[in-house]
Amino acid sequence: MALTILAFIVILGFLVFIHELGHFIAAKKFGIGVEEFAIGFPPRLMTRRHNGTDYSINAIPLGGYVKIKGEDGEYTDQPDSFGAKPVWQRMCVMVAGVGMNLLAAWILLVGLFMVGAPIELDSRINPSYIKERSLAVSEVLKDSPAKAAGIQLDDAIISINNTPVTNIDAFQQQTTDSIGTPLAISIRRGKETISLSMVPQIMESIADDRPIIGVTLTELGVVRFPPHKAVIAGTQSAYHYLVRIAQAFGGIIKNVATGNGVGDSIGGPVAIAVATENVVDLGFIHVIIFTAILSINLAIINILPFPALDGGRLIFLILERIRGKASRADMEAWFHRAGFALLMLFAAFITYKDIARFGGGIWHAIVG
Repeated sequence: MALTILAFIVILGFLVFIHELGHFIAAKKFGIGVEEFAIGFPPRLMTRRHNGTDYSINAIPLGGYVKIKGEDGEYTDQPDSFGAKPVWQRMCVMVAGVGMNLLAAWILLVGLFMVGAPIELDSRINPSYIKERSLAVSEVLKDSPAKAAGIQLDDAIISINNTPVTNIDAFQQQTTDSIGTPLAISIRRGKETISLSMVPQIMESIADDRPIIGVTLTELGVVRFPPHKAVIAGTQSAYHYLVRIAQAFGGIIKNVATGNGVGDSIGGPVAIAVATENVVDLGFIHVIIFTAILSINLAIINILPFPALDGGRLIFLILERIRGKASRADMEAWFHRAGFALLMLFAAFITYKDIARFGGGIWHAIVG
C-alpha cells in the first residue's frame, strides 16, 4: 500500500514539477517576473523569497505550479510583465512546459537503455549487449493445450521439464520431440512462478504437422547499450511512443467528434493509481517506462488547442501575432476560466468511469 501511494505521488509530482519548471526557466530567461514557484498545492507549509520569487512547499504533494507576473494580462506597462514581452518570447514560455516533459521522457528512456531496457530481440542487436533473455507469450490459440492448461498473454516461459529455455528454436525443438508426452512447463506471471503440465498435439486448424502447445512466443531481453547507442535507441523509442500516443489521442478526438464517446481508451487519476500498482509490481524498469509514457501524454494533452491548457493560450498568442494586437484580457480570461471548468467536469466524468471500470481494483491499489 505505502509503496503504491508513494510511487503515485512521486510520479505525478515529478511530471507536473518538470512541466512547471519549463515555464519557470523560460520566463526567467526572458526577464519575465515569476511571483511564485510552488511544489505541491496549498495550504502552504513553508516559503522563502529570493530575487523577487516566492519558493513554496505546500501540503498537497501532487505536482506544483508557477505564477508568472502578468500572465492574465495585468501589469502590461511594466517591463518584466509577461504581457509586455514580444509574442515570440511568450510563445516560448508557453511551450517550454511541453518541451520539458518531452525532454524528461527522452532522458528517462536514454538512461534506461544505458542501465538495461526490456525490448524485443532481433538479429540486429549485438549479443554482447543482451544481459537477460526470456520468452513471452504473445498469443494463445483457441482450443490448444496451452489454453486448456491456463497459459495467458504476457506469461514468461522459464523452463521445460526443468531445462531453462530462452529462445524460440529451443522451445519448438522441445515440444516437437515430446508428442504424446506431458511437458512440465514453468512460467512467470508477474512475481509468481507457476508450474503447468500439457501434452503437445498436432492441431488440425493449423497448417503444420508438428506437435505444438498452441502459443506464439516473442523473444525478449534486457539490453544494455553503450552511451552513444543508448542515445540513438532512446531517441527512437521516445519518437515511437510520441507517434503512437498522438495517434491514440487523434482516435479519441475523432470518436468524440463522431459521437462514439471516449470508451475505455482514456483514464484519469484513478486509472493512473491502478496502473501504478501494476508497474510497481513489475519492477523499477517498468516504473521508468511508465513515467516516460505519462510524461509524453502530459505534453500532448497540454499542447492541445483547448482553453486553460498551454495550447489554448498559444492560440491566443498566434492570433495576436496575426492581427497585430492582443485580444481583450477580460475575454481571454473568460475563455480560460470556462475551459478550466469544462476540464474539471471532464475529469469528474473520467473519474466516475474509472471507478465503474476498475471497481475493487481501486481499493486494492490503495490498500494493497
